Amino acid sequence: MDEEKLSVPERVCGGVFSGEKIAPLFRGAEGEIESEVIRNFPGSLNRSNTPVCELSADGGSAGFRVVYTGYPDDPGELKRKYRFIVEFGPSYGAYSYLSGTITLDIPCPTSSDPKATLFLNMGASAAREGDAEGMTRLEEVGGYAARTLAQKVYKCKGAEKLPEGPVHIKKGAGTR
Repeated sequence: MDEEKLSVPERVCGGVFSGEKIAPLFRGAEGEIESEVIRNFPGSLNRSNTPVCELSADGGSAGFRVVYTGYPDDPGELKRKYRFIVEFGPSYGAYSYLSGTITLDIPCPTSSDPKATLFLNMGASAAREGDAEGMTRLEEVGGYAARTLAQKVYKCKGAEKLPEGPVHIKKGAGTR
């Protein structure tokens, strides 16, 4: 990445994420990575509206949305429905080929809802239409974002089971 063409803030998304960890999604972009926080991203477990963080620079964009409580599909159902699935330790979801977006249901149980999940939707223009290099960058940032939100922000019970490293996008049997 040409450091002179892209200005990376130390923290983005209201201070939640390291700019350096998010910067690979903007490889080839220019200018400054700007962050727009909507509905108080990352929000809290008690909020029902979806907090959003949209990032942009000249030549690239990325976004993060969080919903608590998500309503996860069965992992087997995801494999049957979707062309690409996402796996990350006890978490799973899907990758949208056209939009460059991954969805991930992360276990985040509470005493009142032991099956509750943190539903993370994140995407990047670099990962649209199955761009292999962009997908790899999305996998890496996806792992970082999932761990950060589950372990440090929402402090989900069992979040320590999320592995180090990237999420994994794998082939599914579906057409979506």
